Amino acid sequence: MEVFWNGQYDSIDRICIHPNDRGFLFGDGVYEVVRIYGGRCFEMAAHERRLLESAASIGIELEGFEGMEPVMKKLLSRQSLPDGNGVLYYQVTRGTAPRKHFFPEPTVQPNHYAYVQVLPVPDLELRPGAKAVSLPDRRWLECHIKSISLLGSVLAAEKAKQNQASEAVLHRDGIVTEGSHTNVFAVMDNILWTHPANHLVLNGITRRVVLELARRAGMEFKEVPIELAQLKNASEIFLTGTTVEIWPVVELDGLTVGDGKTGPITRELQSAFDQNVDLLA
Repeated sequence: MEVFWNGQYDSIDRICIHPNDRGFLFGDGVYEVVRIYGGRCFEMAAHERRLLESAASIGIELEGFEGMEPVMKKLLSRQSLPDGNGVLYYQVTRGTAPRKHFFPEPTVQPNHYAYVQVLPVPDLELRPGAKAVSLPDRRWLECHIKSISLLGSVLAAEKAKQNQASEAVLHRDGIVTEGSHTNVFAVMDNILWTHPANHLVLNGITRRVVLELARRAGMEFKEVPIELAQLKNASEIFLTGTTVEIWPVVELDGLTVGDGKTGPITRELQSAFDQNVDLLA
């Protein structure tokens, strides 16, 4: 596997990360995951803006940053993806410095790391719906920053797995926020609902695309808090994310969602999303 590390391209087995990298020591960094369809990046401009915003939010300066797409193209020139479908992972940490909690003085150069890997496009007809469990949201309060400090999400995802579920739906004091690695949508009274994009959730790129597709289709939607009790009575629930696209939830906490199948609004949005991806070709 070929990777990018601070301007160099080499085999992952020959890349060495210093033990004093602040990402390794503190989780002091940010990242993006970008979907690649047919060798082309989906919503790259939005991902690059969010990477810069996340970095700025924690005081990492990315002077001279030339973007993620040139890195992706060079990586793809060194290794192929079957059908050109996969993801780009791009991470920036504050840099390498002796272990102290405050920022290094003088400022050090950020460390950049990236790779591409295969991720097939899901077959919507064959893919099973998600089973989800609800869990308390015990993460930090800056979830709008795409931080590499993901221990809270890791623990939630593992708890879901232990309960034979695909994803955890998180809530704070009974208000649904998001999944461990997804945004959560519900359909209630034929209206699309999702949590507002504030500090309690990541404003997912796929989340933004779905809301724009809903607007174009004339669907009514609300970006307002949803109570967990409301969610359990929704006619449709689905998850969104770069890797999962639009993924219907068929069971939540052991309760069947709707008729246990992909609902009509979810399916309409899935179809619109696929057509949006097709524009890349």
